[in-house]
Amino acid sequence: MYKHNHKLIVLAAALLLLTAAGAACLFLYLSHSKSGFSDMNPQTDDGKMAGDLVRLSESNYEAVLLSMHSPGQFQEEDFIHFRGINTLVTSHAILDTAELSAYLDCILNSGNAVTNLYLCLDPELLWTGVGQNSAAWKTNLQEHLYAFLEAHPDISFEILLPYPYLDYWLELEADKLDTLITLYHTLADELCAYSNAKVFFPGYEYWLIVNPDNYSNTFFDANEIITQKIFLFSFCDSQYQITPENEAYYWSSLRELIIREKTTPTFYPDLSDWCLVFFGDSVLGNFPGSFSIPGYVAGLSDAAVYNFAIGGTSAASRGGDALDFPNIIDDFLAENTSPSGSGMLFTPGGTEDENLNQKRLCFVINYGFNDYFSGTPMENPQNPYDIATYKGGLRSCIAKLQTAFPNADFILITPTHTGYFNNGMEIKSAEGDVLSAYVDATREISEEFNLFFVDNYNNYVITDENLIQYLSDGCHPNEQGRLLLATTLMYFIHGEMVN
Repeated sequence: MYKHNHKLIVLAAALLLLTAAGAACLFLYLSHSKSGFSDMNPQTDDGKMAGDLVRLSESNYEAVLLSMHSPGQFQEEDFIHFRGINTLVTSHAILDTAELSAYLDCILNSGNAVTNLYLCLDPELLWTGVGQNSAAWKTNLQEHLYAFLEAHPDISFEILLPYPYLDYWLELEADKLDTLITLYHTLADELCAYSNAKVFFPGYEYWLIVNPDNYSNTFFDANEIITQKIFLFSFCDSQYQITPENEAYYWSSLRELIIREKTTPTFYPDLSDWCLVFFGDSVLGNFPGSFSIPGYVAGLSDAAVYNFAIGGTSAASRGGDALDFPNIIDDFLAENTSPSGSGMLFTPGGTEDENLNQKRLCFVINYGFNDYFSGTPMENPQNPYDIATYKGGLRSCIAKLQTAFPNADFILITPTHTGYFNNGMEIKSAEGDVLSAYVDATREISEEFNLFFVDNYNNYVITDENLIQYLSDGCHPNEQGRLLLATTLMYFIHGEMVN
């Protein structure tokens, strides 16, 4: 059981830095302890509150973000770029309602015309902060938060509830799980009673909480890329806003997810002895980091993953310096390989990695969409290796990789179904064909070179009937779609390629 002690002391040195307004913002906190609840959500004083209060009293801003977890992953530039609001993101992870109240007092007395307050509040930390006492919960929140909502109806309070990694929930005993879900539900209900409050909760989304690589350091602090996506989905798109109409769905979905993973946990194969190198178009390349298809493979299977996919590219060369597969392979071989006694070594960035050399190297190649969209010719009968054709581009690049890495495995992956161009049935040029023809051509190349083959078009996973569920725009997979395609690949490697 964690016990948390903290004290904010107004040092003489700090006072010298403060303006009169800043000094008025500081509280002298007495040392106090709080009993823990889950043992997985510890609080420590990071010592950053005094500096925050100085900034808040001296800076110009229209909005402020306060968080009970590390706020550093939120970027002030995102608020300006996506919302047009000059926002100050604080540095201190707030410990309790008294500190929250001190921040709000400082902000509202700073002289700034504040329009928005973004609050990342943790129900568990609020609960432990009042000694797990229901009466104290109501009193503290009324005094240190709700009173501010009531006094400032012109300010929009936008509250983001935590979205911790799945293991946080799975490690809770049944009674504590019930208590915490009730706390989340109660806090959301109480806040939603105010017309100037919006509450967001993305923490029921399986794609988000299942991948450990979506998080950094703790169960609660998502990495910068994920944090930006949550910012966009919540504060910009209101995608995860809790309303009276949907709140039952949020809590039941979370509870059902946890119960399912407790009783029959989803199996993800261990591919820690594999090194997977991806080439492809925007399906792989437009989504960076841990919530891309390669990112999910890395996080859930522990494979070493390198993603060289680039949006807009095709298997065929379109001439010049276009970054299509033939040029990408030439750059890859020049920059990421080193000579060895038997072929080349994969040395990303030119640096030999002993750990990578001991792993099973596999190239994962996923093209077809942009070749179809641009009406690329399928093949040149006079020159099977003509890189201006779809099959010629694949042949040429695969042959170069096989020459460099004679012991490597290869997986060719087809496009999924698409909603574009009459579900892929329109022919885009006199030399082109329907989408399914490029799928068939990919299969033919895999058979010709005796390569592994994953048919995402004909495997009945993403179909014409469920495009809206798995694709964000009729072509690119959404978060669920990327996780689905990643697991399809992992299961294929585990089932068909693991010796």
